[in-house]
Amino acid sequence: MASHPPGQCCTQGVRHTGEAKGEFVDIQGIKTYVSTPKSGDKSLAIIILPDVIGNEFINAQLISDQFAANGYYTVMPDLFQGDPVKLNRPEGFDIMEWLQKGGPEGKGHLPNSVDPIVEKTLAWMKEQGVKKVGAVGYCFGGKYVCRFLAKGKGVDVGYTAHPSFVDEAEVKGITGPLSIAAAGMFTGNGMAKR
Repeated sequence: MASHPPGQCCTQGVRHTGEAKGEFVDIQGIKTYVSTPKSGDKSLAIIILPDVIGNEFINAQLISDQFAANGYYTVMPDLFQGDPVKLNRPEGFDIMEWLQKGGPEGKGHLPNSVDPIVEKTLAWMKEQGVKKVGAVGYCFGGKYVCRFLAKGKGVDVGYTAHPSFVDEAEVKGITGPLSIAAAGMFTGNGMAKR
């Protein structure tokens, strides 16, 4: 299923309550949220590729912690180099400009900037003893679940909810199992793209 660009729904939501249990670590300059299961086992892992609100958002951290509570070493890199979109973005915010020109160097948040972050994170995970990696992507992150499910890219299985920007070539390149929760009633994923 290919998808459309993000819509207004991608940056609106509510903040959940709870206390994050993971910790931030630095992976070659990438601020990364890590949740470790009680067992300490790192062989089975999940990389969370978040929506545009990023890995400092409590909702994303609580999801990461829940995966760890169920036995998965969970790692969530900052895909936006400290430049996530604020929850419930202000009137007039141009998400396309942010995608193309955002970030500390103005290089944007496109595959040429995001792919290296995911690659470094996956390599670091292997160094920690990870044997199998499942990728979970929400909205923006769904594109990168598909990209890294291609042969030899480091992800074994994937899940994405309401993915955006996934193109047909990325779908055709997938070599592992993928589950997609498409938002059928939203305008972002028309039937022609499914």
